[in-house]
Amino acid sequence: MKRLLCIAVIAGCLGSVANASNFDIGISGSDQGIDGFSLSVGNYYNVPRQEIMIIERSIPRSEMSVVYFLADRSHRDAHFITDLRLRGISWWDISLRLGLDPHSLYVVESRRYSSPPYGKAYGYGKHKTHRLRDAEIVDLVNVRFLSNYHHVSADEVIDRRRRGENYYRINEEYRGKKDRVQHRQERREDRRDERGEKGHGNPHER
Repeated sequence: MKRLLCIAVIAGCLGSVANASNFDIGISGSDQGIDGFSLSVGNYYNVPRQEIMIIERSIPRSEMSVVYFLADRSHRDAHFITDLRLRGISWWDISLRLGLDPHSLYVVESRRYSSPPYGKAYGYGKHKTHRLRDAEIVDLVNVRFLSNYHHVSADEVIDRRRRGENYYRINEEYRGKKDRVQHRQERREDRRDERGEKGHGNPHER
């Protein structure tokens, strides 16, 4: 009886651990979590993984780049900005509270798109009184982030967005290309090292 009770307790503990693991994986361990889009944001802004995991549990993953974009521009703590967002304040008003000018802040360099919300001149002239919606700000910041982080043109990212691709898919494809290029470079270096060893040998063994 005692043995059965011990087994039941152990099984219950393992079940709790498994559930906790699944919870963590669902939030930050999937291919679109801390190892994907959020990890890319953390790498770009040089943020510790632990902080990324905490922030992404508080707000939608697509807004992670907005948090760190504003933190970088305002020199304020990401947790402070996240707290403002959790209070229901719009990204436009958060920008103002941080002492930033949203009209000139949310600009994407584009050669093909000039209509809102894209275009270098957006936020100036006749659009000066226009207030960007949260969704527009999130899209502008993510297009800018993906373009800068992966060294591709903003127009290329905008094209993919207009085709219906989400930020996570775009990021994962670019990351995959980087990984493949790096893998090929490492293989070439390994082959060069092997040829060098065969051609010269170890003088101490002669």
